[in-house]
Amino acid sequence: MSVSTRWAIVCAVVVLLVGGNSLITPEDKEDPQAYPGSRTAYTVDDIERLTRVRLPGCARPNVRYILGPVYAEDVALDFTATPECVAEFLTGLGADVARPDYVGQPGDSRAFSLPPETGTQWEFGPRTRLEEWLRILPGSYREQVKVAVDRSVQPPHVYLHAFALD
Repeated sequence: MSVSTRWAIVCAVVVLLVGGNSLITPEDKEDPQAYPGSRTAYTVDDIERLTRVRLPGCARPNVRYILGPVYAEDVALDFTATPECVAEFLTGLGADVARPDYVGQPGDSRAFSLPPETGTQWEFGPRTRLEEWLRILPGSYREQVKVAVDRSVQPPHVYLHAFALD
């Protein structure tokens, strides 16, 4: 075998290894719906699967999310939607739309925040009055979903934090 043939084989093997590796390893792509600091290579569909929270179609175009950098079970998302869409979302969680677990005073966002390790925080204005629901996910004893709705803005803004208890 000649030297040029050997070099051709070596080059072909290198190209296959490098090219094949990019086919095998998923490329970390930024999802435009993900907040900065979110773990990459996840989509809204993945978030639904991880949290077992179903987002109605009317909410999906406006969803922003962050998947915690430490635990896959730590997910936060928010979206704006019509009052009917918000009601559909809350009903899907088993929440009584007319009876929140807590209603805050204007300007009291009451520790409804993202985990500090995410590096992202939601901003609430002085007129913000959050209605909150806390749900344990069906079939689980440790996974919770905390939802807040701000109806002081139009369309209403929904915030969700899904997490697993230690």
